[in-house]
Amino acid sequence: MKRLTILTFSLLSAAMLTPSRMHSQEFSVAAGIYDFTDITTREFYLLAPTFSVGADVWNWSRLAVHLSTGLSFTSVKYNSHRHYFYMVPLSVTVCYDLADPRSKVFPSAGMGLCIAGKADRNSDFDKTHYSFTYGYIATGGIRYRPGKKIIFTLDLSYSLMMPPAMEELNLSGVTVMAGARFPLRPGKKE
Repeated sequence: MKRLTILTFSLLSAAMLTPSRMHSQEFSVAAGIYDFTDITTREFYLLAPTFSVGADVWNWSRLAVHLSTGLSFTSVKYNSHRHYFYMVPLSVTVCYDLADPRSKVFPSAGMGLCIAGKADRNSDFDKTHYSFTYGYIATGGIRYRPGKKIIFTLDLSYSLMMPPAMEELNLSGVTVMAGARFPLRPGKKE
C-alpha cells in the first residue's frame, strides 16, 4: 500500500470525525512509539513510529470525549523479503483530568474504543494483506501547561486489539506518545 494512500485516508478520517472549531475544546498532535506486546508479533514486527491528530468533541468540567486518528508504520526484513506494516487507528477515548486542569501540571486518565485498518505489504511478491481489527484502550498521562495557548502531553496507552481471524497476528501494544494540545475557545470564531 502506498504511503500517499494511507496519508490521504488518515487526513480524510480526521476531517470527517473532527468537529467544527466552534464546538471543539482542544486540538491535539502527538508522536511516539507503538510497541507490540504479543510475543509472535514482536518477533516479526519492530517498534512502530506513530503519529496522531485529534480533537475533543465534548467537554464537561474535567471529563472530555476525544476523537483521534493517526498512522503507525514499520518495515522489517523477514526470510529475505521486505515487509511494510501500516496501521491506521480511529479511536474514541473518554478522558478525565485527575486534578484541576487549570494548574500547571496535572494527570489525566481515560479509556475508549478503537477500530484500526491494517496493511501488511511484501515488496518482493508485490502482495498486500488488508484487514480491520477493533479493540479497547486504557490511557494515562501527564499534562504540563506553560501558558494559556498550549498544553504539553506525555501519554502511556495500552491497546487490547482483537484479531479478526485466528490466523492473524495480535496487534495489541503499548504506545508512548509526546505531543501538544491547543485549547480552543468554544462558541467564538477565530
